[in-house]
Amino acid sequence: MKRIAVFAAIVMAFFVMLGVQSCQSTKSATTSKMLKFNFEKGKGYDYEMIINLDQEVMGQPMQIDMTSYYSMDVTGDDGNTKTITTTYDRFKMKMLVSGVNIEVDSDEPIKADDADDKSMSAQLSKVTGLLGAIKGRQFVMKVNAEGKVEEVSGFEGMAEAIADSLQLNEKERAKMMSGFNQQFNEKEMKGQFERVLYIFPNKEVKVGDSWEKTTSAGKQMGGGTYTSTYTVKDIEGEMVTLEEKSKINAASGDGVSGNISGILTVDSKTGLVVDADQEMSLKTKAEGMEIEIKGKMKVKGKARQ
Repeated sequence: MKRIAVFAAIVMAFFVMLGVQSCQSTKSATTSKMLKFNFEKGKGYDYEMIINLDQEVMGQPMQIDMTSYYSMDVTGDDGNTKTITTTYDRFKMKMLVSGVNIEVDSDEPIKADDADDKSMSAQLSKVTGLLGAIKGRQFVMKVNAEGKVEEVSGFEGMAEAIADSLQLNEKERAKMMSGFNQQFNEKEMKGQFERVLYIFPNKEVKVGDSWEKTTSAGKQMGGGTYTSTYTVKDIEGEMVTLEEKSKINAASGDGVSGNISGILTVDSKTGLVVDADQEMSLKTKAEGMEIEIKGKMKVKGKARQ
């Protein structure tokens, strides 16, 4: 049972995962900058997202560190909407569950301190195989000037292709495809990427200005909503520093709720989130049990040369 619980925690953690340089120095309350999503056509941008979670399940501490890498290439621009091809580059996850240290990496063989346990090794191999099969897959987003994801395409047939590459039996194939299609679809991807992209007012801003955005928390987070307020704290050269205060509202009694606060640094020329640090204080209810989760999220973005 312990092995099954650990494996289930790994898979759940993965699906939940599945989301500077200034040319001058000007600090003034009267300085303003146009702040919108403005990735340049023909350019490429890379994002690294790191999530650290600390929780307790059934009296057992659980620590999870997850890192995902995405590359985004702007292939179209009609003046209102950017067309962006996004590639899954790499996934990494480290877990400490019931005294067992586990590492899973789409680029590396499995690592576990109980590697002699053949059953655990086999389970981890499946997770690593899934991550490796997702690596390099692409989908296309259409994003407006506020950073809202208007359309997502490219997931048609992806689950089948991944299942084929893993050479799964019929039972495993059906289970994998069902889980994949629930997480990797247009609605879920919109919610995941809007947490990083849908943050812009699409207008001139100055220190002290605030605005509000509402985004979906996604099925894996219980189907609730994020209500986020962004406030301009500083403008230095092209860089705009934003303070974020978000509240997660659960869609039902068994969903995720809580608060997120953080600081984001945004390049006003492109809308690239250069750096973001967020603190999370969450609660989730499942089958009558309430779990408190403390976590941090860090985002690093850079324009590709």
